[in-house]
Amino acid sequence: MSSKTRSKARSKTRVYLAVAAFCAIVLVGLTLAVSSGSGSEDEDDTFLGKERISVGMHNDLPGISYEENYRRSGLDQLVFEQIKEGLHIKSASPSNVSSEGRIPALEKGEVDMVIAAFSITPDRMKEIDFVGPYATTRQGFLVGPKSTVRELKDFKGGAVCSWEGTTSVATLEEFRREGIEIKTLVDASDCIDALKSGEVQAVSTDQLILYGFARHHAKDGLRVVPGVTIGAPQHYGIGLPKGHRADCLKLREFVKRYVESSDWIRDMETSLPDVPAAEPGWISDYKPSDEAIDARSCRDEPSA
Repeated sequence: MSSKTRSKARSKTRVYLAVAAFCAIVLVGLTLAVSSGSGSEDEDDTFLGKERISVGMHNDLPGISYEENYRRSGLDQLVFEQIKEGLHIKSASPSNVSSEGRIPALEKGEVDMVIAAFSITPDRMKEIDFVGPYATTRQGFLVGPKSTVRELKDFKGGAVCSWEGTTSVATLEEFRREGIEIKTLVDASDCIDALKSGEVQAVSTDQLILYGFARHHAKDGLRVVPGVTIGAPQHYGIGLPKGHRADCLKLREFVKRYVESSDWIRDMETSLPDVPAAEPGWISDYKPSDEAIDARSCRDEPSA
């Protein structure tokens, strides 16, 4: 082989090597890009395996979850917005649910998540997963302007209203022996109407809900009875269908960060300004701890 031929061969070899190296670099780059892109999409744009989720919410609880003129407001609505932004959920839309229909809506797949003043209980934890609580409250009483009630015994002989599908009815049942007559109606608005008409002496449910009603019906003189509560604390959680523990745990960690942030305080003050006005120590009373959230989130029963 002549020197000229050898030179041409070496030149071709260098070209082949350069092309091969270039192709390898491009292939690695494409692999990394695809891998990075798909991981980002799964992490940032989907939840429960979906890009679009439906969130069951109340539409008749002022200060908690209320819809008027096609606009929603309240603490649950702000929590919904925080979750959507914090978990980078591409699309999420609210869907109305009743208290009684929250678990069936999840089990039937009619909604993917429920944020609806949803108290976490051991029985409910067996049916669905919860994340939370994002707020803790107790059951109290809402009365009219002429009420002279100052303590629990003052309700003796009078009717107290609550509505179907809530833990409030069961708690009231424990106090029937105190001479309280219990009236159970279909929904919250029915109880409020019964109170304003004088058909019942009080409405009883979670104090957070009652503070919202009191402000919304301020012109009617409705007010929360200070210092009178019954039953155990109510822990508001976010309901999820079982079978999605990874997403459940991801949401749990977000809720813990949210509750510890100034956003939580701002959202409470924005939605329910009468709470801090009436209760100076409200933050410690209504804000859950990390331990409380861990004990009730993504479990089939509360941890000890």
